[in-house]
Amino acid sequence: MGSPASALVGRDVELAVLRELIVGVTEGRGGMVWLDGEPGIGKSALISTAIADAARLGCAVYGGSAPELLPPFPLQVLLDALRVGRDSVDPLRAPLAGLLRGEGRSELLTPRDVAALLAEQVLALVDRLCSVTPVVLVLDDAQWADEASLSVWSRLGRASAQVPLLLVTACRPLPRRPEVAATRRDLVERGATVLPLGALSAPQVIEVVGELVGAVPSGALGELAGQAGGNPLYAREAVDALVRESRITVVAGVAELTGAGEWPGSLPEAIGRRLGFLPEQTRSVLGLAAVLGCAFTVDDLGVVSGQPATELMVGVDEAVAGGVLAASGDRLVFRHGLIRQALYEAMPASLRAALHRQAARALAGAGAPVERVAEQLLAGPAAADEWMVDWVAREAAALTYRAPRVAVELLTRVRGAVDDDPRRERLDADLTVALSQLGDNEQVERLARPVLAFSRDPVVAARVAWTLGYALMRMGRYEQAVEAAEHTLERPELPAVWAARLYALRALALIGVGRFDEARAAAARAEAEGHQAGDRLAVGYALHTLALIEHNQRRDVAAQVALIDRALAVLGDEPSVADLRLLLMINRAGGLDNLGRPAEADHAFGQATVFAERAGTPPRLGHLRAKIADYSFYRGRWDEALAELQAAADLPVDMTYRLAGRGVRALIAVHRDDLPAAEREFFGVEELTSPGNGLRLYADLLLVAWALAAEREGRSAEALARLLAVFDPEGNREFPQLTPDTPMWLAEVVRLALVCGDRATATAAARANAAAQGQASPATTAAAGYCAGLLAADPAGILAAADTFHRIGYPLFGAQALENAAVLYAERGDQLAARAAYARAVEVYTSLDAAWDIMRADARLRPHGIRRGRRGPRRRPTTGREALTATERKIADLVTAGQSNPDIAAQLFLSRRTVETHVSHILAKLGAHSRVDIARELATSQ
Repeated sequence: MGSPASALVGRDVELAVLRELIVGVTEGRGGMVWLDGEPGIGKSALISTAIADAARLGCAVYGGSAPELLPPFPLQVLLDALRVGRDSVDPLRAPLAGLLRGEGRSELLTPRDVAALLAEQVLALVDRLCSVTPVVLVLDDAQWADEASLSVWSRLGRASAQVPLLLVTACRPLPRRPEVAATRRDLVERGATVLPLGALSAPQVIEVVGELVGAVPSGALGELAGQAGGNPLYAREAVDALVRESRITVVAGVAELTGAGEWPGSLPEAIGRRLGFLPEQTRSVLGLAAVLGCAFTVDDLGVVSGQPATELMVGVDEAVAGGVLAASGDRLVFRHGLIRQALYEAMPASLRAALHRQAARALAGAGAPVERVAEQLLAGPAAADEWMVDWVAREAAALTYRAPRVAVELLTRVRGAVDDDPRRERLDADLTVALSQLGDNEQVERLARPVLAFSRDPVVAARVAWTLGYALMRMGRYEQAVEAAEHTLERPELPAVWAARLYALRALALIGVGRFDEARAAAARAEAEGHQAGDRLAVGYALHTLALIEHNQRRDVAAQVALIDRALAVLGDEPSVADLRLLLMINRAGGLDNLGRPAEADHAFGQATVFAERAGTPPRLGHLRAKIADYSFYRGRWDEALAELQAAADLPVDMTYRLAGRGVRALIAVHRDDLPAAEREFFGVEELTSPGNGLRLYADLLLVAWALAAEREGRSAEALARLLAVFDPEGNREFPQLTPDTPMWLAEVVRLALVCGDRATATAAARANAAAQGQASPATTAAAGYCAGLLAADPAGILAAADTFHRIGYPLFGAQALENAAVLYAERGDQLAARAAYARAVEVYTSLDAAWDIMRADARLRPHGIRRGRRGPRRRPTTGREALTATERKIADLVTAGQSNPDIAAQLFLSRRTVETHVSHILAKLGAHSRVDIARELATSQ
């Protein structure tokens, strides 16, 4: 019989396109191709030939086919394609193998989606593979792919613009799934080539038949071939059946059809004839294999069949020889999904259901991974029997951390079978955790409240209250979180560990409603009871809360950092506290920044990034990205701040940190005079000015940007009113200090109040800043001196503040102080001093691309006869080597040295996503199409 290439007749154009893309990958360029077509129209042969070409040209080729049944674990198709298993030991795949084995997992304390953490590791693995050799990665039957795999596939499409990676996607039009359509649309928008694979023409099908039989088809055989409807798989299977039945004879180079009978009536019938030639024992084994899915291991097949591998191999070898099965890494796969479908559907539905349930029990008894057992249970009968309820109740926690969506579906199914069963409460508790892990806060609340109302088990109630409390805080409903903790703490017989944790939860929620004294007392009690109960988690959360109180109420940053250091020492390195540890590391880095220790803050954020890449949870990763963006804004690294936020775009981020990110983007847009971009961030901003809004604490930067936007449009009084709504919400001119950053923004209040002739407000704001100097923060001290200088019209005092701002690395505030000093010097007639301060301010503004600040400074100094001349500020070029920021230049040099994005990230203490974003910007600025082009462009521009 012919080779797979025989089905390529009529596919010359498509194959040429694929070969061109493969050559591009070998030259360092990435690419994407999407194959659209029905089953059997030749895509498998096309892909096989392309893969052979890629391997011959030195590419590493990886591929997999998405199964129609529920995959055993999100991303399983990609993990199989990349040859990642639970026992992988090579350095590139070992981190993923550890995650698959459940190493480093712990009880969820904040929302955590393990699939997203796996996704990060998959992306890093592909990045590193591409740094070794060009890679071709194939996803067949994408119409069945799970959401996590499709999300990673889209992100790989973005990465293909900067690494030698060719993505080949093959997809059928049915079933129509929105997530598949969205993935296709995303890839096409990013430049993917679409190859529609339609039916072959009648002459092309006849040519396929001729290549299969090695002769020219006779008229009768050619006429029958027309019944294939242009489907090369149908033609191949039918011809195979005719050959096996000895109904084709070649005489003088012509293939004649002999014997009685007709062309197989359908593709399933043709496949059935292939299977009919296999021994009955082999067909029986294949039936069990079909129950296991499109891909399976011999070990699993042995467990389900009850036969040792030595006995199974005979049937397996026959199935491979018969073109039914093929090897794929350490698994066996059906050569085509339609073959498995024919085997599966040949069994009565009741038999299939029974076999799935039998397979689940057998796999569970053999100690198979919980997700493999769950796959079989979900494919089996909808009604839950006693064994299924027992297994789900016992394994729900492990399943939740490995496959949360599967856990939700199974737990939902079995709950209905145990309405009056004591196990129901524990199942509900597990379901709340699984829903929390998926970030479904509303569903967590809907399920948790009845459990809290009726549960008699104090442990169940405490666990559910803990989960509900965090869900409520993530929705900004802190008062309700306080109530949930308090009501549960009133229960009798509450275990000491859970009492300590709930006191810590209550303390944290109390901060959200501004009840700091109560929060301090609750946190102190949680710390004491946590020590007594030997629960490091409760102690860690208590110290974390006390540190937040020092930060938000007392503004004692040094005390905050000291409390964080105590908490980190208490927690240690156990995986069960990894999420809290990362949160504390983030806050510690911010504290060092507030203390005016930029080098230490840079290092601390770098340490947090490395830890997050290794053990962080997706929501916490988003939190880290938002905090680094905020930090980068204050440090004047605005392009880096935007890159961090762009890198966090796909991460599940709590609303609080998303608000902070919006504030950073809006502030940069206003200062760069891009008001349309700022306006996009201002939706719903007025609602945040309400003092009772629990999210207002996190919206300061957004609200400040909103105020400055009004000033930019000439509405200074409105700008002042908006700032006062943020920093003096009660309107009593007391300016309660909310964060260590507040004093710097109060300087804007003083400036605008003086512009508007409201000296009383300016005096009150300056007085509040003077009172804040006890925070032991250099920035606070500089802000106090700046405000005092504005109020006293003292340019020398303002210059001293500017020097402090520059020393501690806050360039925007330093430049604004210089601008105001220049105006005051000009008003005194000291043109020389005014010009000097003005020039220094414009130099900083120019480095930030702060176009509005430059225009404002020009307008304020022009009436005093001070101009910069005709040329205007020299802005950084938008293209070429000079357009690169300092960080981009470092990354470009490391790309030139051949380092992968994950390796660059580790060296620069950045996240892999952030490096990916920077590389995209570098490619755009240099007009490059690959990492090779980056090296070439840098070499020629030196």
